[in-house]
Order: sequence, then structure tokens, then C-alpha cells
Amino acid sequence: MVVGFRKDETLTPNQKLIAGVISGITTRFITQPLDIVKVRTQLQPKNKGRTWLSLSWRILKEEGFTTFWHGHSLGQLHSILSVASQFHAYEISTKFVENYAAPYTSPKVKKVLLFMCGIFAGCASATLVSPIEVIRVRQMVVKAQYGGMLQGAREVYRRGGFLAFYEGLTASVLQMGPQVGITFAVFRFVQPLVMDYMAYIESPETEAEKKAAQRKHILIASSIAGSTAGFVSKTATYPFDLAKRRLQIASHVADPTVKTPSMTKKLIRCKTLISCLVDMIRKEGINGLYAGYDVSNFKSQVHSVAAFTTYEMICLAQREYYSRPVPD
Repeated sequence: MVVGFRKDETLTPNQKLIAGVISGITTRFITQPLDIVKVRTQLQPKNKGRTWLSLSWRILKEEGFTTFWHGHSLGQLHSILSVASQFHAYEISTKFVENYAAPYTSPKVKKVLLFMCGIFAGCASATLVSPIEVIRVRQMVVKAQYGGMLQGAREVYRRGGFLAFYEGLTASVLQMGPQVGITFAVFRFVQPLVMDYMAYIESPETEAEKKAAQRKHILIASSIAGSTAGFVSKTATYPFDLAKRRLQIASHVADPTVKTPSMTKKLIRCKTLISCLVDMIRKEGINGLYAGYDVSNFKSQVHSVAAFTTYEMICLAQREYYSRPVPD
């Protein structure tokens, strides 16, 4: 029972899309505070004495608890579109591979094609949500200046024109494509292994016990697989994620009439992807490519666990609901 198209699947694409939307809402609610800390860490000069926990405390002390939810409404829209589009694009592309390519290819080639489906899903998602992500990142930096979605959109356009909504798109595609491809590939590999092992060590007898065991197996296996997938994919693609954030504020100019938090007065920004990566290495060495990695990796694992587990459990609930006997 893994993500992606299966020939014995009983759910329709729309039912799976519903699961993706619910997964996106749940994931954003859980990870929003971590996202605030992650973005602030990525955009500020390195401070050897500062950890992401100390930064969290400073945000709380100087700006208040509600700061951790700046940009949350837009973040929910971003998460719904991002997670739902990833799962939906992956379902569609894997269906194509299973129906038209798999019968004529070897198992190894099929694995490569499925990995490419993940890359396609990531690239499609990154392109779709880029304008929303640019506004959201700036809201998390200076909420007062970028306000709600419409105010934020006007401010982004005023500072950089239409193309400002796609600042960091190249880095986003280079990050999200491989990241989603790796995430789905690792999840599809790990989840069945964990479920097979759990089925081996347990032997439910009655139908009720089998259903209960299946729910538990999916929950635990999806959590383990999601955490593993989040760690591997984030580690492999993190430099592009860091560059993306710094590119997304390239045209940002602080408004002197708006109060700017002390921690966001000195932001690191970039104009091009290459110059961004070169500057990271030149100033801090290879370690510069992984500035803010600790909180980002933690957030990525929480995100993957929440997204995959919620998606799988909602799909399971729908299968059980639609397969129940109809009363006479």
C-alpha cells in the first residue's frame, strides 16, 4: 500500500486528491512554526553562538508568539497546492508508466521511470506555487510590510515587477524536482519493507484483527518511511533550498514607514543561483551550503511524516468507507 498508481486501486483520482488536500492542510498546521525559524535562519548571517532553539526563543521574546504563525493563511494555500499537486502529479505520471511503459521495460528501467515521475511531480509543484511562496517568505520576514495576500502581492510587484513572483524558480525546480523524486523513491522502498516485517512478526486471525493490524502497520510504516525519505531528500538537495530562499527576497526593499524586526534588518540575498552558491562556498566553505540545515532537516522529517502518514491514513479510511456493505 504505497503512494503512486496501483492497478488494483479502488479509489478514484478525485478521492486521492481529497486525501492530498487534507494532507496539505494538516502538514502546514504542524510545520508552520518550524518554517518561520527555518527561513529566518537561512536568511541571516551565520552566528556561531546561536542555535535554532535560541533563535526561536529570541523571536518569541522580541516579536511574540503570533510571529510563529505569520503567513500561515497563505502557507495553508501554499501547502494545499504543493502537497496535493505533488501527490496528484505523481499518481497521474505513475499511472502512465504502469499502463504504457512498464509492460515493455525491465524492472530497473521501471524504477528509473518512477523516479522521474517524482521529479516531474516536484517540478510541477514548484512552478505552480512559486508566486505564493515568494509572498509567503517575505511575510515571514516582515509581516507588517507584506500584510495579507493581496497587499503582499502588490508589494512584491511594486518592488520587482511580475518576474519578482518567480524569483528563485530555477533553484526551486532544481531543489524540488530531485527532492520529491528522492522522497517518493525512498518512501516506496522503505514502507513495504517495514510493513512486511510487521506482518511477519504479527499474525492476526480474525477479520477485525487484520483491519486493526493494517491500520497500525500503515501508520508506523508510513511514519518511519516518511522520516527516512525526508532526511535523505533534504540532505541531498539542501544547498538549492538555501539558495532559493535567498533568491526569493532579491527584490525586497525595507519600507522605512514599517517597523522591521531587528533580526530581519540584515538579510542575505542573492541575484543569481550561481553567484549565490559561489558566495556561500567563498565565505564559509562547503559548510556554507548547509547553513540552517539542522532546523531545516528536522522540519523536513516532520513534514514528510505528516504528509505521507496523513495521506495514507485518509486513503485507507476512504477505502474502508466505500467498500463497506450497503445495508438492505
